[in-house]
Amino acid sequence: MTAKPLFNINEPVFALHQGKSYKAKILESKLDEETNEWQYFIHYDGWNKKWDTWAQADVLQKRTDKTEELFNKMNASIKKNDSRKSSGNKSNNKRSTIIPNDITSQIQMSTADDSHDSNSTSTTSKENNKRTRKRQRTDSVEKLKTFENKVVIEINLPDEIKNCLSHDWNLINNEHKLLTIPCQPTVEEITNLYRQSKTNKQKAFETEHTNHFADSIITYFDTALSTMLLYAVERSQYKQLQESYGLGDKIQPSTMYGIVHLLRLMSQLGSILAYSPLEQTEVDFLLLHIDDFNRFLEKNIKTWLNDDHYTNNSVNNTE
Repeated sequence: MTAKPLFNINEPVFALHQGKSYKAKILESKLDEETNEWQYFIHYDGWNKKWDTWAQADVLQKRTDKTEELFNKMNASIKKNDSRKSSGNKSNNKRSTIIPNDITSQIQMSTADDSHDSNSTSTTSKENNKRTRKRQRTDSVEKLKTFENKVVIEINLPDEIKNCLSHDWNLINNEHKLLTIPCQPTVEEITNLYRQSKTNKQKAFETEHTNHFADSIITYFDTALSTMLLYAVERSQYKQLQESYGLGDKIQPSTMYGIVHLLRLMSQLGSILAYSPLEQTEVDFLLLHIDDFNRFLEKNIKTWLNDDHYTNNSVNNTE
């Protein structure tokens, strides 16, 4: 049975392209007979129609009040950073390097090869598609070189978390397992438990800081899950959840995924923060709480996760 398209004609969306999100609109849709996946022909708001292109659902996101607010906030920060960089470059005659300056660009860089393998974007002809893939490979190499020259914020993970991530990788990629989704507890429930663990130990302003930190973790998780925290073999499962539950639209990933994917986020949070448009004071605030949060996760890993939470991968992975 063929699934219905996730997006309707003329529906406004956000489209991920070369590391940045753009406002766009769905012009038409078609079912790819080879992959049995829906393709969407989109138009970027304010851009010439020559840039109209076909895209898959995994680079598109519905425009809701929450995603609109996040988009505006990130764009404001990016413009502020770009303005500072432009002022600094006026007195610098050396060739400047374009450095990704938002969370999404770091996510896109980390998954450039996966996006290529899964045909995340396509063009109207095979010839254009080849040029696109070649350009994606080149962009990936350039971004990787930039990444290697970037000072990454180091976050020390407890050994228990490292062991859990290593075991998870082996189960997913070598033993062909998948986590059962929805998880118990979910990321949202875990952050609430963290808040509760601090309730009787903190003053009012400290509780406010804890709530702000927990909210930030949920926002990062919901933003990064589909493009940064999934192995290639998990993408088909994610698409099924999109179709069955409206994941990413009606409900957020933090209400379905659990401890394992949260630990994946924590292992990459240093890289995300290094490229984020946040002010240094905000980064310092997050770093202050991350170690404590990681210790909280370490104490509860064995309670929240065991091998029984994995099942054999029966999802038809076409990627």
